[in-house]
Amino acid sequence: MLMRRQIVLTLALMPITFGIWYAAGSLFAAPAVWLCDVLLSYLYPSLIDTAGLQGANMQLVTQFGKSGGQLLTAKEAGNQIALEINTLLVSYSIAFYGALLMAANVQNSLYKFSLGLFWLWLIMAAGLASIAGKELLLLIGGPFLNTSLVPPADVIALTYQFNVLLMPSLAPVFLWFWQLRGSPLWEHLAADINRASSRA
Repeated sequence: MLMRRQIVLTLALMPITFGIWYAAGSLFAAPAVWLCDVLLSYLYPSLIDTAGLQGANMQLVTQFGKSGGQLLTAKEAGNQIALEINTLLVSYSIAFYGALLMAANVQNSLYKFSLGLFWLWLIMAAGLASIAGKELLLLIGGPFLNTSLVPPADVIALTYQFNVLLMPSLAPVFLWFWQLRGSPLWEHLAADINRASSRA
């Protein structure tokens, strides 16, 4: 009964949480973009200049430019290549998480949501960095792969798929389940698991 209530309420709340998320997309994405900027600028100063938010897109300014169709350093080319990455690809996890947590009827829900939001921003930053890695691999190729601390192409592709295709859906569920501890739904699930294991 409690699990059914959780599912029904989550589905009912999702249009509201996704509406708020879409309307304030840049607001929810800003901390993750800032973290991604700090991370990439620190790890790859020879590749990345800055990362900033423009609407719902993260604009990543590289240390490369183009002149006469050739890829050159920004200083040689006299311009800089900028990549645009749609933050909505990873930030929808916040809307999903909000619906799950609101439907769970847990104590200290505002505190738990704030804590979960912090973890989601870290996960989103990793997702944005993964997208940036994939885009830089396609755009720059060899000079990017030969840079210190850049992982092999297979690892970049696998990380991109995991952080963009799976994590935005899985992370909210894991956070919700972790924050259920002590709630009536947690006790109900624990009792069901105990009954199932005793029958096995």
